[in-house]
Amino acid sequence: MKKLLVASTALVAFAAVNSAQAADPIKLSVGGFQEAWVGYTDQDDDGQNKYANLLVQTDTELSFQGSTKLDNGLTIAARIDVTADRGDNGAEDDSYMQISSDTLGLVRLGATKGASYGLSHAAPDVGIGHTDGDVENWIARPSTGYANGVVGSTYSINQTQPTSNSGNDGHKVVYLSPNFGGVQFGASYGLNANGVNGQAVNVGGTNTGSDIMYDAAIAYNGEFGGVSIGADFGYHLIDNGGTTGPAVDDEVTKRGGLSLGVAGFTLAGSYMDKDNFATVKDQGAKAWDLGVSYATGPYAVSVSYLDVSVDDAANSSTEDTEQSWMVSGSYDLGAGVTARASVFAIEYDDASATGTTVNDNDGFGIVTGLTVAF
Repeated sequence: MKKLLVASTALVAFAAVNSAQAADPIKLSVGGFQEAWVGYTDQDDDGQNKYANLLVQTDTELSFQGSTKLDNGLTIAARIDVTADRGDNGAEDDSYMQISSDTLGLVRLGATKGASYGLSHAAPDVGIGHTDGDVENWIARPSTGYANGVVGSTYSINQTQPTSNSGNDGHKVVYLSPNFGGVQFGASYGLNANGVNGQAVNVGGTNTGSDIMYDAAIAYNGEFGGVSIGADFGYHLIDNGGTTGPAVDDEVTKRGGLSLGVAGFTLAGSYMDKDNFATVKDQGAKAWDLGVSYATGPYAVSVSYLDVSVDDAANSSTEDTEQSWMVSGSYDLGAGVTARASVFAIEYDDASATGTTVNDNDGFGIVTGLTVAF
């Protein structure tokens, strides 16, 4: 796969460089989004920690992007995303260059997610969402003892969730094929930025101390008799960065998703299975989600459920678990402004905490807010 991606990139780049340059230079435009939320939560006192009941959360990102089309038909694009919330200090998100055409497909070079990121299907939600870590911003995940000590590191249990499977924004080469009658495939190779041990991403321009990710996926999206159908399957392998020993191995992930839509209703879900979770040999992890949404005019509602389990240790017969459900609604106010609200509950259970709940937590929350796209 690595040789195929490198060869494809070289061919596309060579064609771009050797074309007539009559197109206008790229001019970047500014876009992005901002979310502002206020909510009430009630939860246990994990590890004797006390948590606020009334919280305010924000999520802000600026996107600088632009493109130009060369005389040979290739489109060259650039994108730079940075976070803009207090404490983020302008942290980089996606930052890549893109070369594409209708017949060749698309090649990305830079810091970005794996190929399957835009191809996957999962349970719908019109509120704060299960799988981006947003629930954990309100109901605290136990910081110690949970999921074999992995939680709290840069590689959290949240990455076992069905849609969080295409790695972090490490430097990669990503290829996405053209759409062939509803079928599209993709593959990528590169750094998994937040490695399983929180290792450095790049040292002196090399891969030293970093985890490498291979990612491939295929998806279908089409419509039959007024019913929209979406399906995908993905395979991901994270090389553990050269760490050796009898207790470590490469992490392998397999996932699939399915979505059906008719008359404003969408029913969708996904399933994922990990071997050697966090590169711990013979430690497994599984996750699945299921949900339904309905949209009419500016209104939308959804109900969804997420279930995550991780072996408490290598070859363990017990599992650390996470279950959450969510009911959400949204209203499109126009001009890129949407009002959203979610009611949710979540429970964390640490299998190794026999006779104590110090590493468990559960609670519920009610959150509402505005999202603005610009």
